[in-house]
Amino acid sequence: MRGNKGGLADLKQLHKQVQEARKEAERTERMAAPERVRLDQAAPERDVDAFRKAMQSATPIKTRNQVERKPAALPASPAVAARRMHATGEKPGRADAGISDGGVAHLLSENGTAYVRADAAPDTARKLKQGHWRAGAELDLHGLRVEQARHAVISFLDECLGQGVRCVRIVHGKGYGSEGMNPVLKDKVRAWLAQKAEVLAFSEATPREGGSGALLVLMQG
Repeated sequence: MRGNKGGLADLKQLHKQVQEARKEAERTERMAAPERVRLDQAAPERDVDAFRKAMQSATPIKTRNQVERKPAALPASPAVAARRMHATGEKPGRADAGISDGGVAHLLSENGTAYVRADAAPDTARKLKQGHWRAGAELDLHGLRVEQARHAVISFLDECLGQGVRCVRIVHGKGYGSEGMNPVLKDKVRAWLAQKAEVLAFSEATPREGGSGALLVLMQG
């Protein structure tokens, strides 16, 4: 009987110890909870500080939210183009490119003194010589070499066309100052004119306007 009472007392003592240990654990838990809350609340601040320290050596990337549109390049002025060609050695296109010095004798009429384009009225050259159209500009080729004269003639015609001048007079000379007294430019000027698409007709000038040393030229309007 006594043995039973002793065993029961031991169980009660053990139970009491377990309860006290549980209470102590609960009390410790309660005391530790505020600290954990404080630490949890401080964690974001620690993370921010760590992030800032890590980013101190970083270089920000510059970004732009707009599309940059560059204006189209404007054509260079004639002066700028001339300087560029001079610097690069580039040669400008010649107005007389493709114009030969002969080979069109079969297109001429009146013993080589006149020319009428195929689609022009057959009497255009005759009317031109009779003064039906008045010359609005004149070009004198005296003193020019063949290459210079060819370029001068074609450029002159282009300029007149640009200014709306249809009828012109070109003085090529009678050859009195040339070697052998033969006109150097006479036949060549006729050949150049016959190859110029805008020329409708030409005719030897009247004696009053230069005779065999000049041509009257009519261009399309």
